[in-house]
Amino acid sequence: MQFYRRLYPVKTVSFDLDDTLYNNVPVMQRAEQAVRDFLAREFPQTAAWQASDWLRHRQQLMHAQPDLASNMTQLRRTALADGLRQFAIAENEISGGVDAAFAHFMAHRNAVEISADVHAALAQLAEYYPLFALSNGNVSVDAIGLGDYFTGVFQPSDELRGKPFADMFLAAQQQLPEVAPSQWLHVGDSPNADVLGAHRVGWQSAWFTGGLGKHDHLQVLPTLAYNNLQQLTDQLLKSHK
Repeated sequence: MQFYRRLYPVKTVSFDLDDTLYNNVPVMQRAEQAVRDFLAREFPQTAAWQASDWLRHRQQLMHAQPDLASNMTQLRRTALADGLRQFAIAENEISGGVDAAFAHFMAHRNAVEISADVHAALAQLAEYYPLFALSNGNVSVDAIGLGDYFTGVFQPSDELRGKPFADMFLAAQQQLPEVAPSQWLHVGDSPNADVLGAHRVGWQSAWFTGGLGKHDHLQVLPTLAYNNLQQLTDQLLKSHK
């Protein structure tokens, strides 16, 4: 564990989910392939596209419409609809096709295995801190067995933009207005969404270095960096005492 700033007393902890509490890369790879195969069965015209083509299409759309970048559900549904149009699928079939493909995706996307160590750490922390989940992704915390640990779960919606926008951080704060911003600690692997997002609203941050983010991606320094959840848990439990 490395400290970049002084850690002030923490009263509430929020967690990113994907690639912070579990390795989401293989989960998404399987889900992407499952959706590609589903679309190829339902709309044979699309069989020319592999999972990598759908990914590239989504990335192009994200760059063309940056507002979609922090809302994975909206981005994916928009990309599915736009992709089907490129294959000249009838407009009256697109809405149902997107709904069915997205439901198929979610069934595989929620096939996440949570380690016993993560369950143990969250259970320990939840005894002393209100825990929140703030994720730009669309995983269901209930479906993956983490729902009982969290006081609140915030994900992008029509009303809330994703991190690093302030929306979800501020929505979480409204649940505990007696807790000052500096008493919140946000935990995540993204230098942009998690570290920068937290510091923009005056929160402290714990950067998980074992996720997808790299040190040279940091725009601001986190409060601390860690690579083992139990290490962070021990620090927070010690601080609480």
